[in-house]
Amino acid sequence: MDVKKRLKNLLETAKLYRSQGLLFEAKGKYEDAAALIQETGLIKDGQNLIDIISKKISGVKKDIERIEKQPTLPEVSEKNQDVIKELFSETTGKDKDAATLEGAITLAKFGQFDRALKDLNELLKKAPIRMNAAKNILRCHMARTSIEDAVVQFQKWQSSDIFTKGQLITIRLFLEVFRFDNFKENISLQLKNPADVENLEITNGTVPDICSMIITLVDGPLKGVTFVLDVRFQIGNVITLFIEDHKEELLESFEVGKTLDNLQFNTTIAIFKGKGVVTEKIKIDSGSRQGDYRVDIQVMSS
Repeated sequence: MDVKKRLKNLLETAKLYRSQGLLFEAKGKYEDAAALIQETGLIKDGQNLIDIISKKISGVKKDIERIEKQPTLPEVSEKNQDVIKELFSETTGKDKDAATLEGAITLAKFGQFDRALKDLNELLKKAPIRMNAAKNILRCHMARTSIEDAVVQFQKWQSSDIFTKGQLITIRLFLEVFRFDNFKENISLQLKNPADVENLEITNGTVPDICSMIITLVDGPLKGVTFVLDVRFQIGNVITLFIEDHKEELLESFEVGKTLDNLQFNTTIAIFKGKGVVTEKIKIDSGSRQGDYRVDIQVMSS
């Protein structure tokens, strides 16, 4: 790829990452851009551009420092966590381990990550549910902090014998799709032509692991804007998004009962076209995500 085009892609991706709160990722892309200029020496006025990028890196670092200095909000009591699990988990007809898994995901959806991680790590001891537990452990790390903690966790698993080589490859693929999303070179962030994207065929209410949802808003003040939203958790065909409370215009597009058409779902195996219905939008009132909104969407065939 042409150097100027590569540089443009890096800078645009960094800007997009920063706008969506992915600060570590944004910092990395800006650093890659500066390194590209230094390595090639082919950009006119390269030093001036490096100075501009350095200022952007400093700005991102300040954003990271500001967030890290914010006090960690305590999780609710264990008794109240048990109440959350009982009220918001559907365990009828499920075995004990499956019920524990859903309860842990439910806690995470309410921002109770420490207890969720504790329960999920216990499930790693159970072979039949180990892979699902592992994927949701990674989701917890990414939802609570950033991709770095998820990568560290994966590296620890690589050094242990808890997973087979094939299982590690599957987990790595899951993590890589989550990490790089649709920001790989030569892949547009815009919705693809519907004729070029497969319909999401859902059988028996089962959908593959969805890592992100791509939506172009069709109304409101952000009409025409495309968002790539990480799917934080998934139970069956219901996916969970976390949206910061300051993104008011985006939140307005997720009213309960509203059908969202022409969605794209990025999974570990393919990109699918589909639609979804907003089933819940709840403001999180405790835990490390306090103040943010949890949005649940039921995925359906288009």
